[in-house]
Amino acid sequence: MDFFKNIKSIFSLEGNSSRNIWSENELLDFQNNLLQVITWTDQLSKNFDFTNGKYGLVFRQTNPIINGIPMYKFGKQSDEITRLDLAFDFGEDYSSWNNWDYSFEGYDFLLGEAIKARTSNRNIDLSELDKLGRIISFQTCVTTHDGAPIVESKNFVDEADVPPIDTWFYLKRNYLHSEHRCDQSLFCWIPKKFEAVMQQAIDVEIVDSYRWFDENNKDIYEQIKNSR
Repeated sequence: MDFFKNIKSIFSLEGNSSRNIWSENELLDFQNNLLQVITWTDQLSKNFDFTNGKYGLVFRQTNPIINGIPMYKFGKQSDEITRLDLAFDFGEDYSSWNNWDYSFEGYDFLLGEAIKARTSNRNIDLSELDKLGRIISFQTCVTTHDGAPIVESKNFVDEADVPPIDTWFYLKRNYLHSEHRCDQSLFCWIPKKFEAVMQQAIDVEIVDSYRWFDENNKDIYEQIKNSR
């Protein structure tokens, strides 16, 4: 446990006295993108089989092309399988990136491509947000690639711990995750019925990259819920 605490301390740059600052334009974009992603994920998961369905595919139906090849590859490739892997059934929806370059600009590009694919948002009562799902922020470009979150979440997050692209809706620089400030944070919408598998990823992820928005940024969350 001391080892894990030491890893997390590497990313702890400042105390809780700091706070997250949001401009009016940021909040407007955040809210509009949120409405859109709620509509989009609801559409994609409408007929999902929560008992036997592929959690790694349901929200990876968008697969942008980067440098001529798709962002995601699915399933363990034969040259990647170790003897330890043979003891597990990773499934055809086990996802990793073909181009993992730890690039903030790459996330900017991919989010733009994801948003282009989406339908317009429907009229959603944001005061009911708690009943629909939760927002999570993820610190980008930091991972151990240990594989625990993807396995524990039934392949919902990918091999680098990143939530699926069809849940992404906003990026923010210098966002404060409780005790440390992240260079770039990715905000994702987790529909209510997928919260449990997301929490399973959070419980085993060792560099503390995830934060539930309603816990980490309560004032802004309430402001969004009360917006009209």
